[in-house]
Amino acid sequence: MQEKYDFRVPQKALIFYKGKCLAVKRSPTAKVYPNCWDFPGGKMEHGENPTEGLKREVLEETNLQVKVIKPIFVHSEKNLNHAYLIVFECELIGSEEIKLSPEHTEYKWVKKEELLAMETEPYIRELFC
Repeated sequence: MQEKYDFRVPQKALIFYKGKCLAVKRSPTAKVYPNCWDFPGGKMEHGENPTEGLKREVLEETNLQVKVIKPIFVHSEKNLNHAYLIVFECELIGSEEIKLSPEHTEYKWVKKEELLAMETEPYIRELFC
């Protein structure tokens, strides 16, 4: 009998505002890539629409509301399970006041060059290089 596992596809929001993109720093207790810079986002809940799931994750993690424009990048990485991650271009709507969830310790609005000089999750380097 084949072992079953939970297959989830994380989604990340590339949010540009005034020529910079939002980066959030993962907490030191994160299971994967602790203390690394990332984009807001996460895993969809079972049966959830991808667009609504990403909007929910961004709101939970940053208190920001976004309009999901389109998928712009897919990353494949082998961790415990084979994972795919999708990055979506997003537009900030409403207030730009950020309130981080406990999943992250810092945030910065950065230019691409600044982001690439930071310790990031691997997909970010692949996206921009």
